[in-house]
Amino acid sequence: MKLDEIYAEAPTFLDQDQRQHYYEHGYLNFPALINVDELNHLRGAAQRIVETTRTLTASSKEIDLEHDHSADHPRLRRAAYCDDLDPDFWGICADSVIPDIAADLLGPNVRFREIMLNYKWAGGGAEVKRHQDLVFYPHTHAGTLQFLVFLEDVTAEQGPLEVYPGSHLGPIFEHYDDSGNWTGAIRERDLATAARKPIALTGPAGTVSVHHSRTIHGSKPNLSSKGRPVLVITYSAADAIPYTAPAYPSSRYGRLVRGKEPGYAHHEELLVPMPPDWSDGYTSIFAHQEKEVEPVRNGVSA
Repeated sequence: MKLDEIYAEAPTFLDQDQRQHYYEHGYLNFPALINVDELNHLRGAAQRIVETTRTLTASSKEIDLEHDHSADHPRLRRAAYCDDLDPDFWGICADSVIPDIAADLLGPNVRFREIMLNYKWAGGGAEVKRHQDLVFYPHTHAGTLQFLVFLEDVTAEQGPLEVYPGSHLGPIFEHYDDSGNWTGAIRERDLATAARKPIALTGPAGTVSVHHSRTIHGSKPNLSSKGRPVLVITYSAADAIPYTAPAYPSSRYGRLVRGKEPGYAHHEELLVPMPPDWSDGYTSIFAHQEKEVEPVRNGVSA
C-alpha cells in the first residue's frame, strides 16, 4: 500500500503521531509493552532452547554459537527458526499486540517472515555492524519491518540496538567489500556520508522497538556483566513480494497474521543491491560480518 492509503486505515494500537514518527524517523520504541506474565513465558521458551545447545560443539542451521560456547557455559549468538524450535514463540508473532502494530504501520494485510532469538552474552557478546535489513531480503517495495522484544532490561552498557534516525529516507547501500565479497555491513566510507548520530534504544524488560527495513542500525559488543537476549521478529506487507529465497524458511514463513491476501503486488521504484542467494542455507549476520564463512559473491563462493 502507499503511505496515504496506510494513513487512511484506522489504526488498532498506534495513534497518528506515532505513525508519522515512524515514517519520518524510521523507528519507534515502546517501553515495558509486554507484561510480566508473557515475558516469563517467553523467557522459559528461550531457556529451553539454550538447554538444547549444551550437546552442540558446532553451529547448525538453527543455532549460531559463540566461539567460547561449551556444555557447562552455553553461549549462543542466535537461534533461528524459533517458531519451529519452540511453538510457544508463535503466540507473540500472531496473537499479540506486535502484529497489530505491524498492521498500523504496513497496512491491514501483514505477512510473517521470521522470528529469531539474538543473545549478547555478558562480557563480550558480539557486535552487529551497521546495516540495512532490506538488503538481506529485497522486496517489490520497502514495506518490511523488524521488531525487537527485550526479554531483560537493556541499558547503554549492554550493546543495545542503535538506529540512525531518518536514514531510511536516504540511499540503500551495498553490503559488499571492495572485492565484491558479501560482508552484511555498510562500508565505513558510505556510512560516513549517510549516517547521523545514532540513538540507542534502551528500556526495561518487555520493551519493544520497531524499525524500518531501510533504517541503518547496528549494536556494539556487550561488555557489561548482564546478558542482553532479545527476540527479533520480521513482518512484511502482504503485497510486498520477495525477490530472493528466505534465509530462515520456517514452517510458518509467509503466513498471513493480519488481514487477507491482497491479490496484487505493490511495486515501488527502488535501487536495492541484491544479496547472495540463500537457497542453500544461511548461518548468521555474525558469521558473515566476522568472516567466519567462505566469502560469497552474489550467490557463488569467492
